[in-house]
Amino acid sequence: MKFVKLLALALCASLATVPVCSADGDVEELLQPQVYDLGETPKPPPVKIKKQIPPPKPAPRPDVEKFVVTPPPPPPPPRYEAPPPQPTPPPVMGDDSHFIQGDDYFIQRHGLEGRTWIYVELAKMVNAPGGNTKGEAEFMKVKDGKNYWTSHYWQTRIAHQSELRLGLNVIIFEGNHRNSIYDAPERKDRARGSSWFMARITDMSDMYKGYVTVSGNYKVSLRNMRVPVR
Repeated sequence: MKFVKLLALALCASLATVPVCSADGDVEELLQPQVYDLGETPKPPPVKIKKQIPPPKPAPRPDVEKFVVTPPPPPPPPRYEAPPPQPTPPPVMGDDSHFIQGDDYFIQRHGLEGRTWIYVELAKMVNAPGGNTKGEAEFMKVKDGKNYWTSHYWQTRIAHQSELRLGLNVIIFEGNHRNSIYDAPERKDRARGSSWFMARITDMSDMYKGYVTVSGNYKVSLRNMRVPVR
């Protein structure tokens, strides 16, 4: 034990001689931290940032769940429709407004073809046409009672304004002429005893004035025309 104590004392004596506690500059140098130049500090590798992909949009909900009111389709445009043809009225057994009866005929020995206008006469049929008469019928004239055979005869009715057209053959009363216009008959004796004529319509531009023009340049009232029904 004494030996150990002596060894410890010797060690302490040697350490006392080291200039650790000196205020000299050399001692301060020993106490400065040592800095070593190890070169440029390498930069850390760049960190790659992944682009954030937005989540997909939710799918639309089925249309079944939507309450959609479909508007009705627009109405079709109006179409122009020609007026239906006027039905042919049955023969009038009494007098019409022209004092013409249902079994009356207008007769002539020839037709209007190739002529400007022709006179026609009021008559009653007494013998119908047949195979042995060459298509001719026998008539009795109302004015003088004479019989007459002919294949040119027309049963007529009063014309409607809706059926008037250029080139239409019409039969006109001649015995009521006023203000340069042939007007309808006003008396039965005049209607059945005076003259009638046939012509064709050539000008309808004055219908708003109440008349048309027929071949021969005659003006005829809209209520003074008859059209053949046969």
